[in-house]
Amino acid sequence: MTIHVGVIGCGKIAEKHLAAYKKLEGVRTTVTDIVSKGEDVAKRYGAEWNPDPRRLISSRTIDAVDVCIPTPSHARTIIDALESGHHVFCEKPLASNLEEAKRIADVASRTDAVVMVGFLYRFHPAFQFVKEVLAEEVIGEPYFALFRLGGRGSHKAWKHKRETGGGAANEMMVHMADLALWYFGSPQRTRMVLEDTLLPHREIEGASVEAEAEDICILEMHMGSGVRAVCESDLITPSYMNYMEIQGTNGSLLTSILDFFPSIVYCKDPVGTYDRGHNFLHFPKVDLFERELGHFVECIDHGSEPSVNSLEESVSLMELLETIDRKEAGR
Repeated sequence: MTIHVGVIGCGKIAEKHLAAYKKLEGVRTTVTDIVSKGEDVAKRYGAEWNPDPRRLISSRTIDAVDVCIPTPSHARTIIDALESGHHVFCEKPLASNLEEAKRIADVASRTDAVVMVGFLYRFHPAFQFVKEVLAEEVIGEPYFALFRLGGRGSHKAWKHKRETGGGAANEMMVHMADLALWYFGSPQRTRMVLEDTLLPHREIEGASVEAEAEDICILEMHMGSGVRAVCESDLITPSYMNYMEIQGTNGSLLTSILDFFPSIVYCKDPVGTYDRGHNFLHFPKVDLFERELGHFVECIDHGSEPSVNSLEESVSLMELLETIDRKEAGR
């Protein structure tokens, strides 16, 4: 069976998706965008080119739509795709706000479409390993978690403009908040401890850019499971940084998707194959896009619901983002 995917957009994230689809068997792709460079992108990845996004989205020749355009256009594009009878993959976040997310969910509920949202960190072995360690209670009962995700920021101007979905919260923090919900369930209370712009003046692609969106944020969550979770995300780190640590009654867990960063499980008392003291593990580089989009294609092929990154989970995340208390965030 060949699955034909229409990729909407031709930016950096679209290219990563196209590279991943090229590795998957039985996948055919067509690229569409309102900019002419899309034709060159299509050729680079062996995809077809269609210069009319609306025509492609409504076309009966495709099976699925992959949304790789700025967040403000997500809702309309997803709904059009669903109403045209297509499966949908959408890069995070699902929508600009909860109202749009619920509208998408309402349309999707009236179809048999597979809908996934791109929180790709769930597909990394290191973070899947965390899920296993917590389930096996290796570090006992967790009570505190710290999630850190930092990026360099000064790469594209849109990342620093609110109207194009930029900012540390939309671009970075949503990934860490998604992991917190995956591990510990829904929060009882959330508070934005810090939300600010530390580097308001940027040099991007030879031009001076004034940052309108926040480039650092710290979110505190009181999870229903009793865990206090803190997510720090920013667009000020000179080189990409990612790690998490979790403290529990029997020890600690430290891990990252960075292959040069060791994963450490510290146990007060031995549990299963884990000795008392420090246990070291290493996880190699993996193609997260290939894993994530491979799961999407597999779900379409088998007619099954996504086991991770479901539409329901993304709506829950949007609900979390809408309830954040920003009164003391320094803005």
